[in-house]
Amino acid sequence: MKKILLCAMFLLTSCGAIGIGSNHRTTVYNNSSDVISVTSDSGMYKIKPDESMQIYSKEQIFIANKNSKCPQVNVERQLNSGAVFLDIIPGVLFGIVPIFVDAVTNNLYKMPEAYSYSCVE
Repeated sequence: MKKILLCAMFLLTSCGAIGIGSNHRTTVYNNSSDVISVTSDSGMYKIKPDESMQIYSKEQIFIANKNSKCPQVNVERQLNSGAVFLDIIPGVLFGIVPIFVDAVTNNLYKMPEAYSYSCVE
């Protein structure tokens, strides 16, 4: 019985990560007429015009274009409000532990599901 209780407590300490999960994958669409360079913490990728690619990143994504008239963009991560909510409501029983666990596992923030890069000359 103690083992079941300990397992349940361990699982509930990361309510946000288990209940909502994290989204570290972003589909980047290239709606410009140039090849773009996408840099993330998983590497650097080239995306051809009118194509898309799934990019894995826990931090920000940087998009660059060789055309000087086109903008360079940082795609920022957002607060994972669902995970924070689950950390607070059932997690209040465990104090700061649920938020700490989700912060350590990098699940308090998420990347957008999709981003469309456009440059019209």
